[in-house]
Amino acid sequence: MAPRGRRPRVPPSENNTVQDDNSEVLAAAATRFFQRMVNGDMVVGRTTQVGCTLEQFSHQHPPTFDGRLNSLDAESWIERMEQIFEVLYCTDDQKVKYATYHLTDMANKWWKSTRALVQLELGEAVPITWEHFKKIFLDHFFPQTLQESRARQFMDLTQVSMTVAQYATTFMELSRFASYLIPDEEKKAEKFERGLNRRIRERVRTLRIRNSRNWLLGLPKAPLFITSSSFF
Repeated sequence: MAPRGRRPRVPPSENNTVQDDNSEVLAAAATRFFQRMVNGDMVVGRTTQVGCTLEQFSHQHPPTFDGRLNSLDAESWIERMEQIFEVLYCTDDQKVKYATYHLTDMANKWWKSTRALVQLELGEAVPITWEHFKKIFLDHFFPQTLQESRARQFMDLTQVSMTVAQYATTFMELSRFASYLIPDEEKKAEKFERGLNRRIRERVRTLRIRNSRNWLLGLPKAPLFITSSSFF
């Protein structure tokens, strides 16, 4: 029996095993923590808010849409709305209500008649989601012919005189009109790489990036000669 008040001595081999086990546990915990950070499951120092009020939404000065403007303005209106929704953590139901509250004139008349038809199709108990609203809105105010034109612009897109950062921004803006041509991240990354100027393409090809998301996430950390380059 060990003397009272003293901890029994742990044999060296057993002590090393305990330390190794603790190291593995800590490493696993750290890995899970950083995975959650990367996936957006947690944000340090910020309390997640769910939902927003009409007053909060109005303070962001959301634009109105009257349906008389050109198709590009319809797309810009949707983009601005989504920027506000993201900042305020609006729920899906609030997105539809607050956005349609800012439709005026022809657009408001269109929505009143369209909402009745859509609700009839879905059923009274089924809410109209933001994605559903956005689809029917853009189908009406941003016609297929213009969307196809944007898709062609995407397929013909190359860096030319743009910096890589400028090229990446244009690439992402146009890529959403050609999702059927780039069905996965690997195809999107290949298209992005092909559009780069030759000397830059040759330098980065060795990195074997097969995910367009990795390209974009890496741009802020990329060497200056890449992000600011526009040479051939």
